[in-house]
Amino acid sequence: METVKALPASKDRLLNTCFLLFCLCMIDAIFTDFGIRFGHIQEANPFVRSIYDMNVIAFYLMKASLPILLFILMHYMKPSVVVKNVLAIALIIYTLVILIHISWIIIVLAFI
Repeated sequence: METVKALPASKDRLLNTCFLLFCLCMIDAIFTDFGIRFGHIQEANPFVRSIYDMNVIAFYLMKASLPILLFILMHYMKPSVVVKNVLAIALIIYTLVILIHISWIIIVLAFI
């Protein structure tokens, strides 16, 4: 019975983690858009670059759709060690990406 009571809290934490991942994805999209528009960076992922070149709105929709899809799937999935680990890895990767964006913003601002 104790595990049943603990399940919603764990599920809530996973949903909150998904929301944090969504926020990091959108910050990444905004920084990437800013960097590309002003010629400070180039998109490294060829697939994402082609979407950005076709339509910036499609770029934002693609960036938003993946964490939203994950968020929806989390409502129907049981929290597991694998899911928690994958979310943790995704958060680490996106945090590193945001730190890279912040570093190039600092570099760009230093040369203005």
